[in-house]
Amino acid sequence: MKILIVIDDYHNNSNGMSISTQRFVKEFKKLGCDVRVLAIGDVSYSLPEMKIPFFAKLIAQQGFHFALPVRKTTLKAVQWADYVHLDTPFPIGWQAGHLAKKMGKTVTGTFHIYPQNMTASVPILNQKWINNLIMFVFKKISYKNCDVIQCPTAKVKRNLQKYHFPQKLVVISNGIAQAFIDNPHKTDTQQDFTILCIGRFSNEKDQYTLFRAMQVCKYAKNINLIFAGQGPLKDKFEALAKTLPRKPIMRYFNSKQLRKLEAKSQLVVHCANVEVEGMSCMEAFASGCVPIIASSDLSSTASYSLTKNNQFKAEDYHELAKRIEYWYEHPLELGNMSKKYQTYARSLNVNKCAKMALSMIRSAKKR
Repeated sequence: MKILIVIDDYHNNSNGMSISTQRFVKEFKKLGCDVRVLAIGDVSYSLPEMKIPFFAKLIAQQGFHFALPVRKTTLKAVQWADYVHLDTPFPIGWQAGHLAKKMGKTVTGTFHIYPQNMTASVPILNQKWINNLIMFVFKKISYKNCDVIQCPTAKVKRNLQKYHFPQKLVVISNGIAQAFIDNPHKTDTQQDFTILCIGRFSNEKDQYTLFRAMQVCKYAKNINLIFAGQGPLKDKFEALAKTLPRKPIMRYFNSKQLRKLEAKSQLVVHCANVEVEGMSCMEAFASGCVPIIASSDLSSTASYSLTKNNQFKAEDYHELAKRIEYWYEHPLELGNMSKKYQTYARSLNVNKCAKMALSMIRSAKKR
């Protein structure tokens, strides 16, 4: 079974879409598939990077790289494959999907990002009509040639149905890597009480809400706060950090370093108001961190809330502060909830999810 994975920035280890794709490729190979990748960088079929005028600096700040479609390379890749899977809604995916369909190949895709994941970083572009237009492009061009689309959550599926995507929509999580599920967690729930917030420093991740919550939280001076990430808002966050009674740590951590942090942290706060699934939050609760997750129309992560104390209304920093105070005041319940989340995470193991995705790809050929 020969599967071609199409994605712009395959080796980007700070991007959830890229990381989940890397993991599925690894799992597909374990399951006996012959998998090749069409992307920029050191892959089976390598493409040059595409520079976009006027937005190059902003894109660089977000740490993402677009692939420039090269028909000859894409044609060679698609001719090799039995199945073509699109992990990108951008031009290389358009070209690969179009060529694959012309050749009668099975085409599937994964819906990884909302328009707002891109436009939130440019407020002038974050308009309803622009986001609707991008969604129209996703429907009519990006995923047009797909027979089936993987939706990481049921909420993503509902949103695609709202926009009348005609494809079969299958709910399959991107999954959690075994390394996080096996990550041991400390049992002392109050010593060195630590809150972890993981994600790119950008508007749609809304770390502002956590800063504001800690400004009013009555236990703020007793809590270690760690913002794990990087991005264009770092200077603004450093200014906000000066308003807190205890200076937070703010820097990028690689996967191994994150697991060490998660093993020692009590809470993970996920403030993003635009999120297809929220891999960083899932990895943290798999490691034993109890989550407090923002609930919004465009964030699916709140579907992983096991109780009302595991979520808050997006941008409501007073409610978030109350949730933090609740868990600080209830260490025994915090410890029990940590164990519940570690057990729950096993049902989202990436190996299981990859098997489901592979079954989806195979069944698409029969449609």
